[in-house]
Amino acid sequence: MVIAEKPRAASKIAAALGLKRKATLSGVPFWYGYFQGRYYVVASSAGHLFSLKSEGRGYPVFEYRWVPRWEAERGSSFLRKFYSALSKLFKNARDYVNACDYDIEGSVIGYLIIKHFGNTTYAKRAKFSSLTREELLTAFKNLTSLDVDMVEAGLCRHELDWLWGINVSRALMDFYKAISGRFLILSAGRVQTPTLVEVLNRYVERETFVPDISFNVSVTVKINGKRYKLENLFPSPVTKVKAREIALKVKNAKYLKVRKVEKTVRKLNPPPPFNLPDLQMEASRVLGISPAETLRIAENLYLESLISYPRTNSQKLPPTLDNRRIIRSLSRLQGMSTFCEKILAKDKLRPVQGKREDPAHPAIYPTGYLPKKKLKIKEWNIYEMIVRRYLATFYDAAEVASVRYVFSAESLGNMSFALIGQRVIRPGWLSVYKYVNVKESSVPELKEGDCIEVERVSVVRTYSKPPRLYTKASLLRWMESVGIGTEATRAEIIETLFQRGYLKSTSAGIVVTELGIKTAFMLLKLFKELTEVNLTRDFEEKIERVRKGEISRQKVVDDAKEFLKPRLLKVKEMIASNDIGELRKLAEEGHDVKCAVCGRYGRYVVGGFSLCELHWRAYRNIMTKYRVWRERAGLSFDEYIASLKKLSSVGSFCKDVIKLLTENGFKSQS
Repeated sequence: MVIAEKPRAASKIAAALGLKRKATLSGVPFWYGYFQGRYYVVASSAGHLFSLKSEGRGYPVFEYRWVPRWEAERGSSFLRKFYSALSKLFKNARDYVNACDYDIEGSVIGYLIIKHFGNTTYAKRAKFSSLTREELLTAFKNLTSLDVDMVEAGLCRHELDWLWGINVSRALMDFYKAISGRFLILSAGRVQTPTLVEVLNRYVERETFVPDISFNVSVTVKINGKRYKLENLFPSPVTKVKAREIALKVKNAKYLKVRKVEKTVRKLNPPPPFNLPDLQMEASRVLGISPAETLRIAENLYLESLISYPRTNSQKLPPTLDNRRIIRSLSRLQGMSTFCEKILAKDKLRPVQGKREDPAHPAIYPTGYLPKKKLKIKEWNIYEMIVRRYLATFYDAAEVASVRYVFSAESLGNMSFALIGQRVIRPGWLSVYKYVNVKESSVPELKEGDCIEVERVSVVRTYSKPPRLYTKASLLRWMESVGIGTEATRAEIIETLFQRGYLKSTSAGIVVTELGIKTAFMLLKLFKELTEVNLTRDFEEKIERVRKGEISRQKVVDDAKEFLKPRLLKVKEMIASNDIGELRKLAEEGHDVKCAVCGRYGRYVVGGFSLCELHWRAYRNIMTKYRVWRERAGLSFDEYIASLKKLSSVGSFCKDVIKLLTENGFKSQS
C-alpha cells in the first residue's frame, strides 16, 4: 500500500511503477497492479488527514490526541472521502510505503495514515526530489526504513504549535472579555506572535519617524559640452553654515583638476540555483508575486514533474544530476536554444553552487520534462525564472569595466570629488538571467592633469529616510534571518496574520490594523517572553535536534509545558483579582483617561493633554529631533514644525501630534 500526499502525486507514482489500472472509492482515485512481482495499490490523501484536538476547556490544557482533521478544524469536511477510501484500501495491505513529500510535513502525513489504518512496523520510506519517472523508479527500487527521527521532529512541531496556539489564544480571549465584557476571537502562535510584534515595531518606528536634516554641497562640471554631477569624497558638512563655506570655496576655485584615474574590471559571478526563500524573494522583486503564491505555483510545477521539490533550503545541485540531458531537453523551449547550445559546447559542466544545504532535498532545478499543456501566465513566469537561474549557473562570470576620476583643487585642501562610469564588457550569465540589470553610465575619456570647468555649485538640504515598511517578501526574509519558522511554513504564517485581520497591505507596505495593535500590546504585557524571537528560535533548534536524534520529542514538549504553565496561571490570577482598572491599562482598552488624539489609554500628560504610548513616542521624537534641526538649520520651533508639516516622510502619529500642538498653541520648552 503506497500513500502519496496528493492525488496528482499518486498519479505520477502509479505511472512510473507501470500501474495502469485506475479505479475510484468514495470518489477518491487509486491505482493498482504489479511492480517487480508484487501487487501494489497507490492512493493519496489531500494533505494532512489528522489534526490535534483536546476535549479540555479553558487553559492550561495539555491533554490532546490526533483525530480526523474535520473533527478539529472547520472547512476540512472534504477529507472525509479520503478517510473512507483509505480505511478500506488499507485492510488487505501487508506492507506500506510512505511516498508523501520527503520533508517533515510529508513524513508526518504518511506516518499518521499508516499508523491509523495499517502498521508502521511494516512501513518503508520512498525518497525522491522530483516526480520524474526515472527518479521515482530509483526511489521505489531503493526503499529505506521509515524516517522515524523526521517523523518525531514533525510531531514535535505540531504539538508545540498546538500547545502555544490553543493556550495563549484562550488566555488572550479570556483576558479581553474580562476587561471589555465582549467576546472577540483572537489568536497567537509560537512563530506568528513574534512576527506580528516585529511588524508592529517597524510600523511604529515609521509612523513615529521624524527625519534628521543635514546640508551638503552639490557640484556639477561641464566636460565637452555635457554636464556631470560629481560625488563628494569628503564627510557631509551637515550644518547649513559649513555647507555654505565649502560651496563658496568651490565656486572660487572655478576649475577642478584630475588628480587620479582608476580603471578596473570586476567579475560578477553567477548566482547559485534557487532555494525556496531565494525564489520567493526574486519572484516578489521581479514579478510582484507574493511568497505564498510563489510556493503554490512552484508546488504545481513540481506536481507536473517540471521542477524538483520546491520546499528546500539548499543552494546546491545534486552531483548525480544528468545536467546535459536536462539542458538538451530545455533547448526545445522557446527562446532557450541559443543559451543551451552555448552551455552544451563546454567540455565539462560545473554549475555554481551556493553555501546553503538541506538534508532532505537539493536546490530547485528544472527536470527537463517540458510542459504538456500551456501554463498560466504566472506559472510560466515562475517556471521560466527557475529555468534561466539553472542555466545561469553554468555560464561564465560577467565582466564590468569601471573608470573613476578623482578631482580636486589646491585651494580646497583635502576635499576631493569623483566621477564614476561603468559598462558591461562581457555579459556572461547576465545574457540568460534577464532579471539582473547592471546600470551603465558613460563618462568622457580624461587623463591626469586635465582641468575641468565647475559650472554649478549649490547647497542642498537632505533628510534622512524613514524605515521601509515590511512587504510579505521582506518579512519572510526577516523570519529566515532570525531563524523562526521553516522555508515551508513562513509564507503561510504571514498569510495567517492577514487572515486574522492583524495586518493589511498598502502601497507603502504592510501596516498593522487597530486589532493587530491591540492584540500585540496585550501579548507584550501578558506574555512578553512569548513575543521574543529568542524563545521561538530556541524551540526551533530543539526541533532540529529531535530530527537529528539528539533529544526526545517528549523532552521538548515537556519543556514547553513547563514554560507555559506558570505564565498561563498568572493571567488567570490577574483576571480573578477583578482589578478591572489595572487590567484595562494593560490592554489599552476601556479606560477613563484617554489619549487626546486617538482615544487609547492616555499614559502620559503633555501640556495638559493625555497621550497614549504611540503618540507619546511621536511627541518625544518631535522634541528630540528639534535640537538637531535647530543646531544644523538654525530654525525656531515654529519654523521647525512648519517644515515638518510639509514633509511626506514624517510619520502619521507625528502628524497627529503636530496638529494637536499647532491647534493649541504649544511652544517648545527646550
